[in-house]
Amino acid sequence: MPQKSPVVPQKSLVAAVTGGALSAVVLGSLLAVAPQAAAADVTCATNVYKRTFYKNTSFSGTPVRTDCDSAIDQSWSGAPLSGMPSNNFGVRWSVTRDFGSGGPFTFTASATDGVRVYLDGTRKIDLWQGTGDTPRSKSVNLTVPSGKHTIRVDHVNWSGAAKVKYSYTPRTSATYDGTKPLAPTGVKTAYNTTTRRTTVSWSANKEMDLASYSLYRRPVGSGTWTKVTTTTARGFTDPLVNPDDRTPYYYEVRAKDKAGNTSSGSTDVIVRPLPVVTSLTGTYDKATGNVSLTWPLNTEPHFDHYTVLSNDKVDGSYVWVPLGTTKGNDWTTGPVTADGETRHYRVLVTNDGGTTTYNPAWLDANATNELWLAVPDGIAPAYAPDLALASCATGIQATASDSTPPPIRDFIGFEIERREAGTETWSVVLHKTFDPRLDPAKATVCDPLPSDGRTYQYRARTYDAAENHSPYSEMRALTVPVG
Repeated sequence: MPQKSPVVPQKSLVAAVTGGALSAVVLGSLLAVAPQAAAADVTCATNVYKRTFYKNTSFSGTPVRTDCDSAIDQSWSGAPLSGMPSNNFGVRWSVTRDFGSGGPFTFTASATDGVRVYLDGTRKIDLWQGTGDTPRSKSVNLTVPSGKHTIRVDHVNWSGAAKVKYSYTPRTSATYDGTKPLAPTGVKTAYNTTTRRTTVSWSANKEMDLASYSLYRRPVGSGTWTKVTTTTARGFTDPLVNPDDRTPYYYEVRAKDKAGNTSSGSTDVIVRPLPVVTSLTGTYDKATGNVSLTWPLNTEPHFDHYTVLSNDKVDGSYVWVPLGTTKGNDWTTGPVTADGETRHYRVLVTNDGGTTTYNPAWLDANATNELWLAVPDGIAPAYAPDLALASCATGIQATASDSTPPPIRDFIGFEIERREAGTETWSVVLHKTFDPRLDPAKATVCDPLPSDGRTYQYRARTYDAAENHSPYSEMRALTVPVG
């Protein structure tokens, strides 16, 4: 069979510049640079080539057609499509795909006349010579980095039949491939409260040499993983029956490639057969006396409702008393006495299988579904203190005291006020906690006053931690001598 002549520069031919970014066009005796024509705006499916046809071998001008091609394996005895010439035409394929963790690959090209293969714009195979109707081939081994990369294949046919074939395949021998595959992603779980089993699913791994997935499980609080299964599918129902709808487990998925390399585990996903309240907060409204509770809303498909409880005294003992149920994530109680005491609240969860959070009789300060809320004290000390006046070196000494036994004192300090007799304005001369070592409780101040013969009146009261004040003591008066 006659062979095609090697390509030589002619007026009607174009020599492609390395990389295919520009082409040099011979026009008479002048050399001009023509921009590479842009492919038509065609979107192809993931990992499918975009293919463009040109009426020339320089890939210049407007493409005759742009379409999608799942594989590069063509043999044209004449024009590849209507509107194209039988000779001196070019076809370009390109695809951008995710190579996962990357690793060793073999690129193989076979073609009549010209074929060039590029990875991210760098030429890896260069067979650019007339061959007649007999194709020749070339393979190269190379390492592809992880992530997305672009492959481009250029084929030109100068004359005769046009044949072109290209493939890229991972090298799966452990001799060459020591790259671990990427960990699986998109792990999701679904718990069935009827069967008490968990189904785990995950996204397709981007590795091209994937062999299988392995699913692992471990109880929360344990560091030991148990292999549940090895599968080529992207989902599995764990045969383990949860004993009481309450034991939480972690699940993770690992990928294995054909060279025997195993990925790290996917992000661990926790399965709680019984949803939990991860935090509980609350506020007290002084105006209404109500407590408002709030918590994060559970979104698990097997969630059904919440039960709100208050720890109240019933028949001399404190017990958890249900306030009601809700599917929402907030609750407002009825009026609560502002007595300075700590109130305790708890929120339980029930799933659609009828299982409810354990509800122990005791308080648990570390439980995320329990709130200890200090209600402000709205009750003032009941009794006024005693007040005594005497002279001191610089003015008048005022002493407030209270004989209430220490175990039942409901105040933390004394406040003493003074005014000049005949006026209306009182001034605070002492606001101070008392010395708890003293009995009776006592606080004293030497109020500095001028020696001008004026008379001053005093009164005293106690206050508690919430700044509630007792009634005032009897008013006392004392005249400062003229100095």
